[in-house]
Amino acid sequence: MKLGKTGLALALASLLVLSACGGSGEGSAAYDENGYDGNGDIDAPAAGPGDAPKAKKAKCPAKVNKDLPGPDIAGFKLGMTFAEAENAIACHMPDGLVVYENEFFNTRGLNTGTMRLEKQIITAQTGETTECSYGSYDAMQKCGAGNRQWDFISEKITLATPGVPGNQKVHGVWRTQNWKEGEMPAKAAVLAALTEKYGPYQYYEGRDANYFGYVNEYNWVTDSAGNVLSEAHPLLNQCANGVNGRGDEHQSWSNGCGMSVTAMVRTFRSNPDVVEELSVGMFDQTAIYEYGEQFQNELNEIEAQRRSQELEKAQNTKVDL
Repeated sequence: MKLGKTGLALALASLLVLSACGGSGEGSAAYDENGYDGNGDIDAPAAGPGDAPKAKKAKCPAKVNKDLPGPDIAGFKLGMTFAEAENAIACHMPDGLVVYENEFFNTRGLNTGTMRLEKQIITAQTGETTECSYGSYDAMQKCGAGNRQWDFISEKITLATPGVPGNQKVHGVWRTQNWKEGEMPAKAAVLAALTEKYGPYQYYEGRDANYFGYVNEYNWVTDSAGNVLSEAHPLLNQCANGVNGRGDEHQSWSNGCGMSVTAMVRTFRSNPDVVEELSVGMFDQTAIYEYGEQFQNELNEIEAQRRSQELEKAQNTKVDL
């Protein structure tokens, strides 16, 4: 994901395959409000040298906080806690590969002090894979996430979860679905489903992707007050071009633009009436713009407190000359 305004740099990623969901929505009292069994809680003591780490047990179906406003993508909503997001991914994609990235806001524009940010982005994907081959340079280039060659990615979900570790929340959601030839849905059915979920779109742009078919982009955009933008609104074009449907593509946000949803519908190269890829992304542009400033202020306070405590300790240290 390449982000504008404050940007996004590539980060070190840690890999984890989440365990499969268990049971129905009626779990035991051992599960907390985020859907996790206490035995696999985030704050549980670290395992000893000879102990295997305990996997978090997801509680499925995932509970969605009804108090969270705005639309959703496959049940994922802005404002979900990090634990809720992890649980929802484990339920939605039990066999998926989950990758954590440690940067959302580019650290060249975000002063983190001595704090090491972690798990600022969650990406989960599922599909068909084979073992990586290292017999040639071309073969190595095909090796992807999880040290696997991804021959076909059926679904990919990306969640932006920036924040001080332990206090992250979801600030952006992206989902890509791909279909094989013979399994592709009709374009008319896809557009009907999008309209039913998000209402009439406010902006459309189409372009020929040559061998990869034809790309149709539909945008649902509001201002920061939640008002739907009309065709004559001066911010329509700017707001519509902020969100990319794919989570690994360029993203940008502008103060004054509100909730923005983009759906990229790519039709099959030999039949424009069926869809090969549907990518939908959303975030509140003003909210994420303001959160970037809030996040920096929070980091500044943490760093100032650390320096103050360090100085206080240093003043009690005697110097022997």
